[in-house]
Amino acid sequence: MGRKQDLHKAVSRRSVLKYGVYGGLSAGLWLGGCGRRRRQELPNIVMLLVDTLRADHMSVYGYGYWGGAVGGYEAPTTPNLERLAGQAVVFKRVIAPSSWTKTSMGSIMTGCNPSRHGAQGVKDVLPDGLTTIAEALAEQGYYTIGVNTNPWLKSIFGFNAGFHTYHTLPCEASFGSAWDVNRTALELLKQAPQGKPVFLYLHYMDVHSPYAPSRPFFSEPPATIPGLGVVPDDELDILYRQKGLDAPGVVPRIIKLYDGEIRTVDAAIDQLLKELQRENWFDNTIVVITSDHGEEFREHGSIEHGKNLYPEVYEVPLIFLWPGRLPAGVRISAQVRSIDIAPTLFALTGLDVPKSLDGKPLLPMENDRLPDEVAISAVGLNDCIPDLDYVAVVSREHLYVREKVNNVVEFYDLRSDPGAQQNLGDTDPKAAFYAELEAGTVSRKTTEQVELDEETRNQLKSLGYLR
Repeated sequence: MGRKQDLHKAVSRRSVLKYGVYGGLSAGLWLGGCGRRRRQELPNIVMLLVDTLRADHMSVYGYGYWGGAVGGYEAPTTPNLERLAGQAVVFKRVIAPSSWTKTSMGSIMTGCNPSRHGAQGVKDVLPDGLTTIAEALAEQGYYTIGVNTNPWLKSIFGFNAGFHTYHTLPCEASFGSAWDVNRTALELLKQAPQGKPVFLYLHYMDVHSPYAPSRPFFSEPPATIPGLGVVPDDELDILYRQKGLDAPGVVPRIIKLYDGEIRTVDAAIDQLLKELQRENWFDNTIVVITSDHGEEFREHGSIEHGKNLYPEVYEVPLIFLWPGRLPAGVRISAQVRSIDIAPTLFALTGLDVPKSLDGKPLLPMENDRLPDEVAISAVGLNDCIPDLDYVAVVSREHLYVREKVNNVVEFYDLRSDPGAQQNLGDTDPKAAFYAELEAGTVSRKTTEQVELDEETRNQLKSLGYLR
């Protein structure tokens, strides 16, 4: 699509968008050929991003009911999303662009692979040259609102591009709660101009470490750790994340805390959607629920995320809901990508899908109608791994990973080894095919950089990112 000139200069990423400035509208909607829509019939869009949410730890994806992953519960972790799924389209296999927020969100917001935007390091800024979801929608008459509580996505890094209102919650701790995000969003919606469709993007951080689920979503007594005795959960979190404690029982307990956090945000999403329904927002609203990356619990020796590219950190959820317009209760098994979200929204709202995007519209949303897509994911040159630079090529059958600084290749057959535990190395004859796909990606872009202010630096330190 590119950035518009003259009339559309008001929508530049560094300027404040002026209410009422928009370009021409292509309002035909993909609705099985039901024709074009007038401007006032454009759907509202609610995009809910749950940071650090693994798909395989959500009961809507089967977690807990049949044993699930390690630490699986009999009780569901996402009961509200399960009910929602009966009205929605659930994508069963979704590959994130990165295992780190800034890189992943840069791709989700632009629909482009990480090498196209290059926002990979601590000081990197999302570049001007790519059109974000919010910019494209604002140009077409949407009023755009963002509520964020992740310090990596502050305005200084360019993630306010295209938003009329972009609010990062102030907080003394690492991040604000989902309830605070909801409260702020509902207040900002009341201030939105009447008669304009709204794009509302909310970024929840409750599933991110430190692992501290809200009551009543987790109320078990503290764990007993061999050699340490009874350890309160807040102390265990520090010992696990900062001191590397790996005693028996530690990881299962941390997983239980993580799952409790998922229950917390599941309840918060339910609260938000009920409030929107009370305000008649569901008459014509697209809801998208997804995540930027997952979380590792020593499956490959590491903890948290942003250090490698394996299934536990790149498989994320994706749910689309548009009551009465999209199919209900459909589960799509094809492998899709987070970069497909932007072009799908453009197609559903009738905008022309920019040819520059790497993603594709996920249409039609019918089971077994979509092809598998090969995904590109990248992480590295951040403060967690400042001297390593990983790129992965993920198909349904295989995982190819190359660390570019040292040119080390890993290769896995996901059909027989879905957890990617048996590295076949670059000697496997199929690895050469994926090496060619990786070589075909655009080289990493050089981006603008910004110095971190003290508040941002302290927030990132509290989250364990900065040394």
